[in-house]
Amino acid sequence: MKTVITPAKLKGEINAMPSKSHAHRLLIAQALARLQGNGNSNTCEIPSFSDDIAATKGCLDELTRECPLLDCGESGSTLRFLLPVAMAVTDEATFTGRGKLPSRPVSPLKEEMIQKGCCFSKDSDDIIFKVTGRLQPGDFTLPGNVSSQYITGLLFALPLLNENSTIRLTTPLESAGYVNMTLDVLEAFGINVEVCSDASGPVSFSIPGNQQYAEPDSPVVEGDWSNSAFWLVCGALGGDITCKGLNLRSAQPDKAILRLLDKAGALIEITELYGSLVSIRVKGSLLHGIDCNVSQMPDIVPPLSVLLTAADSQSSVSGIERLRIKESDRVASVSQMINSLGGQITSNESTMTIRGNSKLEGGTVNSFNDHRIAMAAAVASCLCDNTVTIDRSEAVNKSYPEFFRDFASLGGICDTEE
Repeated sequence: MKTVITPAKLKGEINAMPSKSHAHRLLIAQALARLQGNGNSNTCEIPSFSDDIAATKGCLDELTRECPLLDCGESGSTLRFLLPVAMAVTDEATFTGRGKLPSRPVSPLKEEMIQKGCCFSKDSDDIIFKVTGRLQPGDFTLPGNVSSQYITGLLFALPLLNENSTIRLTTPLESAGYVNMTLDVLEAFGINVEVCSDASGPVSFSIPGNQQYAEPDSPVVEGDWSNSAFWLVCGALGGDITCKGLNLRSAQPDKAILRLLDKAGALIEITELYGSLVSIRVKGSLLHGIDCNVSQMPDIVPPLSVLLTAADSQSSVSGIERLRIKESDRVASVSQMINSLGGQITSNESTMTIRGNSKLEGGTVNSFNDHRIAMAAAVASCLCDNTVTIDRSEAVNKSYPEFFRDFASLGGICDTEE
């Protein structure tokens, strides 16, 4: 699919869509509570609002079957979360997936699971792994700077085992906010995890075995900071956007976009709605270059890069190492997207350097089948003199199928062709 966008400044109000990261976690905890007979019939079902959430829901439904076949679609979260979860509740499971997912890394989680009783095999090109053998409790050792999703998967699985377990980190934990979100969900479902920390953050997690998940009354999926970041940046690029229903107390690490917008000079107004939910209005202003480290919130780099392209001076974005193992190599894909529109991003192993440039020319960009690249290219059109054509724009379905509809509701001018 191809989408052609005519440059325009975006204005208006929009409700934050549900958080994909939070929904994954609520769905898994909910399913485990129900498997243990501790479900809550009064709880509202969490809807499928993106391809990734549909994949997780489908896999969790399949877990009730013998020798389940788990189709993870293109969702790395689904695969990495459910590898240990599945093997905590069954003796055999087959994992399939599409797109780049079969080539995305699962080491060293895989090796830790092998040491704890699981056997991985691949007997056809149609599968990612066939895994046999029940996951055994014990000490699990993982680096903290590869994927927080490995830690989340184990945190969900290990309380189900018949003895106590420990997860020990060999390096400081990156994307700690995502692990904190997992811990919040586990606590809400009655699961106890003891966290041991030092000055660098968590260093180990102690998880008692034989625990019971208990579904609480009506858990609510938070508004999504990751996808809201695109709208907030549109406001800062000469527009006027109000995003409603975000939680300032959320553990989602991507709420850092608010701090970075403020640091760059965007005009921000925050209005309380109810509880911890707020309405955030962002308006255009003179933007300044900034230096920042994104190791704890790598997913906001695509919209952040567009924001900093509009700054009046150069910016430096460090801590980018894990961007290379996302849906695309986001160091390369973000750089190519901005550069193809007339901006300038250069990079080395750890840092992206973004030249401030108040205007982009426009042109054709490839989404690399990466939802965040497609959305960032649409946001970049706010800076362009000419149209922006996004090839493979259907990539937005992974996390935000209604993105272009919402883009148009805020005054965006887009034409989609099959």
